Amino acid sequence: MSENRLNNTIYLMYLVTENYKKSHSLTTEQFLELDNKYHIINFVGECPDIFDSMTGEEMVEEINQYVQAS
Repeated sequence: MSENRLNNTIYLMYLVTENYKKSHSLTTEQFLELDNKYHIINFVGECPDIFDSMTGEEMVEEINQYVQAS
């Protein structure tokens, strides 16, 4: 993975985390508990291209669907 792609992926992980926390009124600790259970950040890292063109709301919906399917 190139450095630019890695940086973009890390940024997308951050955006997804912040949008999800805001949407569900979660603290960082609460989000990390969910991440430990569902591996949300890993999911974003495995398919960053999906999230690259999404709005914040679309990111949250994608994660909601992922968590419900898990």
